[in-house]
Amino acid sequence: MSIRSGVLIAAIGILGAGWASTAAAQGAGCPANSKISKQIAKQMIAAQEAMKNRKWQDMLTKVREAEQVPGGKSAFDLYNMAEFRGYAYHNLRQDADAAREMESALNSPCMAESKKFERYKSLAGLYFSLRNYPKAIDYSNRALKIQNDSETQVTLAQSYYLSGNNKEAARVMKELLAKLEQGGARPKEQQLLLIRTSCDRAGDNSCVSQVLEKMVVYYPKPEYWEHLMKALKSGDTDDTQKLNVMRLAVQVDVLKKPEDYKEMAQLTLERKFACEAQTVLEQGFAKKVFVEKRDIDVNDRLLKNAAQPQCAKEKAAIAQADAAARAAKTGDADVELGTQYLSFGDAAKAVEALQRGVTKGVTAPDVPQEKQGERIDEAYLTLGLAHMKNNNKAEASKAFRLVKKDPTMVRIAKLWLLRT
Repeated sequence: MSIRSGVLIAAIGILGAGWASTAAAQGAGCPANSKISKQIAKQMIAAQEAMKNRKWQDMLTKVREAEQVPGGKSAFDLYNMAEFRGYAYHNLRQDADAAREMESALNSPCMAESKKFERYKSLAGLYFSLRNYPKAIDYSNRALKIQNDSETQVTLAQSYYLSGNNKEAARVMKELLAKLEQGGARPKEQQLLLIRTSCDRAGDNSCVSQVLEKMVVYYPKPEYWEHLMKALKSGDTDDTQKLNVMRLAVQVDVLKKPEDYKEMAQLTLERKFACEAQTVLEQGFAKKVFVEKRDIDVNDRLLKNAAQPQCAKEKAAIAQADAAARAAKTGDADVELGTQYLSFGDAAKAVEALQRGVTKGVTAPDVPQEKQGERIDEAYLTLGLAHMKNNNKAEASKAFRLVKKDPTMVRIAKLWLLRT
């Protein structure tokens, strides 16, 4: 519902009230069954006719005439005159005047409790349009105490954001996002962008990457994937997590910078997956990522070293590694073997070795105790990649869902699931 339609609803309430208040509307200063005073009835009826004919200035003139009639005015008279003026100013796009009159009516004892939510919501919207963010925040919070309304949450978050309170803006929008998702609704792209920007300005990098994950789920644009990969890689990640983020970045085609290709090649070389390093660098050269002479020279040397002798050496030793892995009691060597097969482009043998490895069990004796869960997760993650390369998305999905121990690896696996 728009800001202005909220005001319209309030005005329709006047037309349908029969010029008499109801018991539910009363406070101490507005007796039940109050009516417009006889001495101003003629002017107020004329104002109502002007309203029906959309003659807003005439409407204001008639209300002014009613004000000028000698004698005291009841609370009910004052309430209705404020409502009429507010509605006229609203339609004349005089928002400051409309807000003033609507507040006057709100503070009247004749304002029905049942109408206060819409009035708070309308005032929040009006003050937002007037850039009076403290009042927009105040009335939004009052409205939300009555009803958990999505549009009001957005107004509140935007008001916090534009007044510089990014932490509160992000909090409100995250609450809205959770509510929408629980109800099966799709968040609007602009809502997600507001959360992301608020979190970014508040310095909450974890929030930024979490929102970007939502953005690639609902609006999988290349730039959102690129921002997400950057956020994940630059977060508190170790080399294993970083390498797996980069593998996903290759899959979604958002590995763009020369230093990213170089870093991924170096990470795979350190893990003795030289053929994967060769493939990554060849892709970088094919896409003309390396433009500066220095980048070309450095990565050309790195490529030649990956291909000869390292990748060639790994291929020559694969039969012996295969036999040793099969004979091993634990699955660690099988997982390494499967990853190497995958780097060679042999997805079928990769699946066989990796499946054998996870069946035997991964003990990760070469990593600290606190990192062993991460290595087990990487085994299932790599098995999922091998299934994908083997065009078996159903089995890939099963493997990705078995990534459960390390929070970062779980997030990466969930993102891979979007590709299955």
